[in-house]
Amino acid sequence: MLRHIPLGRMLNLRDLGGHPTTDGKITAWERLLRGDVPQGFSEADVDWLLDRDVTTVIDLRHDEETAARPDELKFLPGFHYHHVSLAVHGLYPNSEADVGSGYFRMLDEKNALCAVMRLIAHAPGGVLFHCTAGKDRTGCVAALLLSLCGVGLTDILADYQVSETYIMELLRQMAARVPDMEAWLGRSKSEYMDECLRLLLEKYGSVPGYLLEAGLTEEELTLLRAKLLD
Repeated sequence: MLRHIPLGRMLNLRDLGGHPTTDGKITAWERLLRGDVPQGFSEADVDWLLDRDVTTVIDLRHDEETAARPDELKFLPGFHYHHVSLAVHGLYPNSEADVGSGYFRMLDEKNALCAVMRLIAHAPGGVLFHCTAGKDRTGCVAALLLSLCGVGLTDILADYQVSETYIMELLRQMAARVPDMEAWLGRSKSEYMDECLRLLLEKYGSVPGYLLEAGLTEEELTLLRAKLLD
């Protein structure tokens, strides 16, 4: 199966399935999807999600982002839409050297992340979680989920890094609107996520330890693992 999924005008919709874990398992396909803003969906695109029971949608963007580019699935029958703004203003990286630590600061504000993970754990079926480009906020959530399920660091970083490839058209559009936009804002270098996870493990000891500190229960961690592991 192909991890990248071409639906609507989404550029960076990908499946978290197919990743090997350190104990010899493979993450399940068509359970958890990560992406950019769901837009431009045909009836066939909507049916693709519904046929796979991907009915919970979690929007990680700010209010102004959701107002400017609404998530189309929010308005369609059959989907359960949840808006949880993951990063409060002031936590974004302010330079390329600050990207990894900026991600960590975002995760260190644990309430919103706990709410996102709780929604995923208790979702009745599959889940599509997204931000604007499917790179930063979405990438952090994906990295935590894969780590919790025992996926190795190399594969976690590769899953993050590939975003840059898929969002080139979006970056061109953004650069046309904001000519002085810093180029690093569109990059997804593996060292960014590596630094984030290093800081998280340094403070919390492990991803499960971080999630428990954030407010999740052991039962909810089990539910999260069950989303990706049979």
